Amino acid sequence: MRARLALFLVASSPCIAQALILPEQDINVHTERDGDTLHVTVDMRVAVKPRRAWEVMTDFDRMAEFIPNLSSSKIASRKGNLLKVEQKGSYSLGLWNFPFESMRDVALFPYSRITSHATSGSMKNMDSITYLEADGQNTRINYNATLTPSVSIPSLIGATLVSNEVRERFHGMRDEMVRREQSARLSSPNMAAIRKKTQRGT
Repeated sequence: MRARLALFLVASSPCIAQALILPEQDINVHTERDGDTLHVTVDMRVAVKPRRAWEVMTDFDRMAEFIPNLSSSKIASRKGNLLKVEQKGSYSLGLWNFPFESMRDVALFPYSRITSHATSGSMKNMDSITYLEADGQNTRINYNATLTPSVSIPSLIGATLVSNEVRERFHGMRDEMVRREQSARLSSPNMAAIRKKTQRGT
């Protein structure tokens, strides 16, 4: 019976994960360049409720664990819903590699809005605002950012580089949202009851 329970959990996990991912709703990223300034928008829908999405998008101390282009991320200070967040990482495209670091003032408006303003680092200017909106059992996430790098990025690759890295960042967050939701469902009372019932049959 224990073997059957293990097989059930292994078999059910991919099904749960598949149900949580919305393949028809990819992460839509649009980047426009205006001189040295880049304007980025992201639209994404993920099959979790806003609190789960919020949990991941504000988990700055663990963010380097699930976002590939980050090497470190931490909350340097916190005062209520006002944070100072320090991050380091790199953007890459083919042979091009651009290390970056940032210190940002982040304001949290649970569970609907996150604003960010860079105070130092690799960007001359960087401001962003992220909106989270319930969409049935899903969450729609809209991200808008305006950034001006301190170093010049070749115009031919600038928008592509930023779009790729922003998309990778949101993929990392979406995958973590799905992973946590899947874990929560597997440890839910209903799943615990199935385990208990199966064990009684041994």
